[in-house]
Amino acid sequence: MTGTRNGRQGRTPVYRQVERELLRRIRDRELLPGERLPTEPELAAEWGINRLTIRQAVAELARAGYVTVRQGSGTYVAEPPMVIDLALPSMPSTDADAGSTAAIAETVEQNQTETLIDLTDRDTAGDAAEALDADGPFTRIDTLIHNGNQPFMVASYWIETRRVPGFTAQIAERVPMFQILQQRYDLRLRHSWRSLTATLASTEDAALLEVPPGSPVMLRCGVNVDADGVPTMYLRRRLRGDRIRFMMHYDTD
Repeated sequence: MTGTRNGRQGRTPVYRQVERELLRRIRDRELLPGERLPTEPELAAEWGINRLTIRQAVAELARAGYVTVRQGSGTYVAEPPMVIDLALPSMPSTDADAGSTAAIAETVEQNQTETLIDLTDRDTAGDAAEALDADGPFTRIDTLIHNGNQPFMVASYWIETRRVPGFTAQIAERVPMFQILQQRYDLRLRHSWRSLTATLASTEDAALLEVPPGSPVMLRCGVNVDADGVPTMYLRRRLRGDRIRFMMHYDTD
């Protein structure tokens, strides 16, 4: 902030001035991803303002995804959002035609880790039964994906248990699930359809993603089919809304 020692001038609310100055420091890499912000008392002393104003400025940064608040630990600069590039064949004539989210990669990238959090072979999920046109029971696999050090996505997968007998005894905490399906069960899966919806984080998902309950998440559902085109896997992935950005690239030739 400029103009006076505390930078408080004009009609811009003080908390907005603080927010913009902290954002400038983040963008100029004076504050790096993963770095802890100064405490509220430290920032209040720096600008000669009360802690409530600092708290309001930091809350705005957190709402925009630039910082993350860890209870009992402090406020940290967030990792940059993951950018997923979508290559589309041509410019759509209407927004409704831009439904190419099936192009989003399902694989875990090099800087990501996928960890098993729950596993059962007796699930009877109604959504999976409808999507796969099967009665179940289903083997359900729940995982948590980190991008760098930050939780990024909660994923759930359903497969009819009869198609993968003994699967729960084989998958380990970090064993690639799709590798087991291909090598042990000869299941080479490919996309059938994908949907993308904005929703709010449940209490359980919020705890795993380290966000407040009710935070925005991107819900991606879909079905994978086997080599014969038979619906085989239903999946639901919940992505932190502040950690992802989609970029659509159109082929105009």
